[in-house]
Amino acid sequence: MTEEEKSKNDEIQTIKEQTMSSKPNNIMINKIRGKTFVTRIYFDQKSKATFQDKLLKVIHSERKK
Repeated sequence: MTEEEKSKNDEIQTIKEQTMSSKPNNIMINKIRGKTFVTRIYFDQKSKATFQDKLLKVIHSERKK
């Protein structure tokens, strides 16, 4: 898969995620240095990627910045 195809695929996935209006599958609440972070987690039941796959993707993208 070329970088352009991958970017296009990521864009499509992002658009799908933005249109989700369902309730979150899980909510994480973390307090870090006096700030409260509320994270809503949505899972696509049809997706073949695991939560671990998605989390690693986020971690790798953050490292590149």
